[in-house]
Amino acid sequence: MLLTKPPERPSNLSLYNSLRAKIASDLVADEALAGGGEYEPTYPTYPQQSIFVQALAHYAAFIAGIGSGKTIAGSVRAWRAAYGYIGHEKILQTPNLGIVTAPTYPMLRDATLRAFLDVTGSTVIRHNKSEGIVELANGSEILFRSTEYPERLRGPSISWWWGDEAALYEARVWDIMIGRLRQFGKRGYAWITSTPKGRNWLYKTFVQDNQDKPDYFVQKASSRDNPFLDRSIVQSWEQAYVGDFARQELEAEFIAFEGLIYPEFSRELHVSHAKPTAFSRIIAGVDWGLVNPGVLLVIGLDSDQRAYLIHEEYQRQRQIHDWANVAKQLRDTWNISEFYCDPSEPEHIKIFNSKPGVRASGADNSVIPGIQAVKSRLVRQADLKPRLFISPNAVNTLAEFESYQWSENRHGMKDEPLKSGDHAMDALRYALYALEVRKPFDVSVQRYA
Repeated sequence: MLLTKPPERPSNLSLYNSLRAKIASDLVADEALAGGGEYEPTYPTYPQQSIFVQALAHYAAFIAGIGSGKTIAGSVRAWRAAYGYIGHEKILQTPNLGIVTAPTYPMLRDATLRAFLDVTGSTVIRHNKSEGIVELANGSEILFRSTEYPERLRGPSISWWWGDEAALYEARVWDIMIGRLRQFGKRGYAWITSTPKGRNWLYKTFVQDNQDKPDYFVQKASSRDNPFLDRSIVQSWEQAYVGDFARQELEAEFIAFEGLIYPEFSRELHVSHAKPTAFSRIIAGVDWGLVNPGVLLVIGLDSDQRAYLIHEEYQRQRQIHDWANVAKQLRDTWNISEFYCDPSEPEHIKIFNSKPGVRASGADNSVIPGIQAVKSRLVRQADLKPRLFISPNAVNTLAEFESYQWSENRHGMKDEPLKSGDHAMDALRYALYALEVRKPFDVSVQRYA
């Protein structure tokens, strides 16, 4: 039976996490390698995770705050499905085929796959990294794919699908994957794990349209509900996040953001895989972060000086020397001419500049003029095209566009951005305003409050 309470936590958190992983590995070692039989995978989970893992609905969602163990819960449910279990009932035929997805390949590799391998332990008998295939001891196979190009997800019939961080997907990913749940001629199961990102397709699918239908199930958890997470981490987030963004990221609430800074932004207009075969210049914007995400955005300019956001690095808990190494790699890959950085950390800029070929400088941090520079690029020009296009792979930047808000002063006026959930927006502003300062645009756009 799945545990609904975690074991006692040792004072050393890393020792505790190692112990938790060892518990899971020890539970499976003998039975799994002997062939499985009627083996039922188990793993320590806290109550909200357990309720989600045990849900019998065909379509289930674990909507939870950052650090809540969403990916662990999704991994446990996937592991059990590969052995035929939905809830505590052995429903699925085995061996079967399942698919696990994440918004981008780096997110898939660094978080989703890593968590799945930690959970499944010695039941994994084959892992083909180049093809993204994991085989378990009972013969079930799991395909690991990114959702960057949704049409590429079409293919063989599957018994189950788990979508991690699904709020960052395009809406059509859900429709494509639901159509694949037909292995052995039977209706399969799907579940997603995610922190909300506004009231997008995820809210519409699981709350607005199907909340009372028996085929759908939603379990929620806040960041502080996770007993496996050190309390000091949650406290640092509670100090850093405010308002609607805190309610979304920590409390897992679906927020209808009001007073958006960029109402001009439209996924239909500004999001595109298409880009020029060559750029006249490539630059980058950098916003520092440790507890909050650090962000590095790579932007290419075509011959008409239209900007294309072509690469996003968005990461918490990455040290400055690691960021400098990333900057060097990206500089070599894209031939980036300049990194425009948050000027508040001059020592960080020096570390960037210590890398051969990297040229970094403190950006102009004029907030309102910088916002105007971004706005001017979002507006359609005479040819009915905007001056800024964003790759669909820049999933965090797209999410911030749809939640970046004005804050209210004590007189009720919205006169500056809310300092929360703005890390990609700051990095983008640094880069695009640098272009504005060098050569002002002809377009003047009024700021909306």
